[in-house]
Amino acid sequence: MVTMSHAGHALLERAVRDEKVRARYSAKILTAPGISCAYWCGSLSPKGHGRFWVGNARDEAGVLRDVCVISHRFGWAVAHGIDSLDRVPVLAHICDEPSCQNVEHLTPSSWADNLEDWQRRRSTPRSPLRDTRGPGGRARAIRAALLAGLTLTPILEAGHDELSRDQLELF
Repeated sequence: MVTMSHAGHALLERAVRDEKVRARYSAKILTAPGISCAYWCGSLSPKGHGRFWVGNARDEAGVLRDVCVISHRFGWAVAHGIDSLDRVPVLAHICDEPSCQNVEHLTPSSWADNLEDWQRRRSTPRSPLRDTRGPGGRARAIRAALLAGLTLTPILEAGHDELSRDQLELF
């Protein structure tokens, strides 16, 4: 786990308690009817995780730096407290959607367990992990559709080839 500087951690702690910052975070989350994921519609990393700017802090050398956090980790801290976040090296998405902000879809994990889960589930038919656009491409397509007010179901299906879409699960 990448550790945050003391100044960055203090900034994140203040941001979690600040109603304006929490409102800015919430404004970047959109949902679709009939889908339990709550998608991040702000800045995205190449791997599809939301990026949320919480402010500026000076690093150990005294240089003022932007402090961005993975958005679902910010949401976890809002729901469970900053101390809880400190004890969680990885927040795994049980929905396999990296841009999902629904804290009920997050579970504390380790790097090893998260990788093992990914390896086990990546071959599941119609899984988000099988999307041919990759996690970043899928997250960008979801964000674009939600911001345009489009129906999300065709966007979620678009990243799967016909064979994958029509395959039934055996077990």
